[in-house]
Amino acid sequence: MCNALVDQEDHSKRKNFLIKYVGDCLGTLLMTFKAPFLPLFDELLPYLMPMWGKDRTDEEKRIAICIFDDVAEHCGDAAVKLLFTGLACVQSMVELHSDHMLAALSRLDVVIRRPDALHPDNVMAYDNAVSALGKIWQVHRDSINVAQVVPAWLNCLPIKGDLIEAKVVHDQLCSMVERSDGELLGLNHQYLPKIVGVFADVLSAGKDLASEETATRMINLLRQLQQTLPPSAMASTLSSLQPQQLALQSVLSS
Repeated sequence: MCNALVDQEDHSKRKNFLIKYVGDCLGTLLMTFKAPFLPLFDELLPYLMPMWGKDRTDEEKRIAICIFDDVAEHCGDAAVKLLFTGLACVQSMVELHSDHMLAALSRLDVVIRRPDALHPDNVMAYDNAVSALGKIWQVHRDSINVAQVVPAWLNCLPIKGDLIEAKVVHDQLCSMVERSDGELLGLNHQYLPKIVGVFADVLSAGKDLASEETATRMINLLRQLQQTLPPSAMASTLSSLQPQQLALQSVLSS
């Protein structure tokens, strides 16, 4: 039995060494050839995608993140399609070991901070990056800098490109407000005006950005806030809304 365990450990070490070697090679090729290398990289995807699987080790997942991080860093606009594929994988592996969160967050940050992130060609990747950021925050809030992640995530809302993902993200926001998440609301409710503004934008979009159930919950939350907050605080929050959000006042008064 001891021999079997030793053999298994040796096999695991050799496997990790080989995977790391492949990752290093791909990183070098991406750094050297940049976007012209992407067609060949695309052909390799069927062999790389299993590295994100739940049955794979943290080391394999870390290397997969690093590979796609190299794609984002060295291939620019040509990499958007591949980044979208990678983001879907990040969302499926939010239980990734906390040691690798910085790499995942760094990669998401690259997508979110692109100057043309909201361009029609890029907005799907952007929306999925925002969604992944929120999910990572929920699962790994003890392992990340919440003071940076929370305002960054809120500032991206509402998302409007990927309507399926939008409903998921806005439902997540609604659930967090319902449980009075202190990190979301911020010190002295400093993020409340932004949250109310997001609710207003989502509600004004009809059924596009939220399910009927989520929209109803948002309205109930807003009415609850109106009843529990000091009148001056709610008035200040409403006064900060953009013109397109002012219709919210009629919802609250109905």
